[in-house]
Amino acid sequence: MLHKAMMVLLCMLLLTGCWSRRELNDLLIVLGVAVDWEDGEYLVSFQVVNPSEISAQRRGGDRPPSTLYQGRGKTMFEAARSVTAEAPRKVYIGHLQIFVISESLARRGIRNFLDNTLRDNEARMDFNVVVAKGTKAEDILKIYTPLEKLPTQNMLRSLETSEKSWAPTVSVTMDDILNALSDDGKELALTGIQILGSQKKAESKENVETFLPHGHFRYMGIAAFKKDKLVGWLNERESKGYTDITNKLDSTSVELRCDERNYMGIEISSSESRIKMNVQDSVPIAHIYFQTEANIVDRSCKDENLTDPAVIKKLEQQVAKVIQGNADASVKRAKKLKADIFGLGSALGRQHPEQWKSMRQSWGDKGFQAVKLYYHIDVNIRKTGTIGNSTMK
Repeated sequence: MLHKAMMVLLCMLLLTGCWSRRELNDLLIVLGVAVDWEDGEYLVSFQVVNPSEISAQRRGGDRPPSTLYQGRGKTMFEAARSVTAEAPRKVYIGHLQIFVISESLARRGIRNFLDNTLRDNEARMDFNVVVAKGTKAEDILKIYTPLEKLPTQNMLRSLETSEKSWAPTVSVTMDDILNALSDDGKELALTGIQILGSQKKAESKENVETFLPHGHFRYMGIAAFKKDKLVGWLNERESKGYTDITNKLDSTSVELRCDERNYMGIEISSSESRIKMNVQDSVPIAHIYFQTEANIVDRSCKDENLTDPAVIKKLEQQVAKVIQGNADASVKRAKKLKADIFGLGSALGRQHPEQWKSMRQSWGDKGFQAVKLYYHIDVNIRKTGTIGNSTMK
């Protein structure tokens, strides 16, 4: 009997409970964070959930689905703690979805303020990071968005969808940023986000009460970094080339001109790329291989006979030319910025570590500028649509 009693007591010692638990009612659930640099201080904005407004049992509430709390400070920690002067609860960023950095802060450098986020044991590293292009980061979190009640959810899903179905956007998590900033042979690249239309009207509920919102966000361009500082932007064509070279392109569209007014619409259904580095006479050489599958989705050019294999072959060559043009434009822009956002140096380090040792220190300023690129593009058009050549006049 005594033996059984001792076993029970020992088991009870293991049942210490959740010593660090915090009740949900004591927390502000943060889904979005925006960081600006104003007057020599960090301005940190936390977009927190208003639970009563997003509840399935409540409809047509008068309050917004989320609230913005802001704090200022010389450090990120000070700015975050200053929020407690007005917030009724302590912020909790374990469910963070979107982290927005202002363009001015990105040009100043992001390494120092990201250090605070990386040290926070409550933060997960799977939230996405974007750069507010031409506007304050806080303004991005203020707008009302259609379909999704919470703006951050709308932004997250739009980023994930556009990355898979468009091309000039990339989904980059905090974990990806940490890896890029720790890699000598690869620079960071983040997607930009802008507000189109009226910012003032976008911040009112009226914005979602019309068929066409007065103001809305749009992902536009890719921000190229050198070390931890933003040095320039890639346009839409250059961004497509970047996502294709870095094997992040899933699907996109290509338009082939056939006369002054008409285009042939091609859908890239899948694309895979790989980089093979070499060094010849102290000159780095990059061979980039593309394996692309495509479909014909729009035949405005009626003179093109899609039943003729020669026509299909010609279209495949034209698509390959567009892919190479996008890649060339992207590399040219990156070389001008002296930012190896493609990771060519990293690939060289993996494939030829001895040669990389001699080029590592000056790669961004010399090695990347001297690299020669050769493209090997294989395009296969698999489908021409269910009707083949249209009979419409």
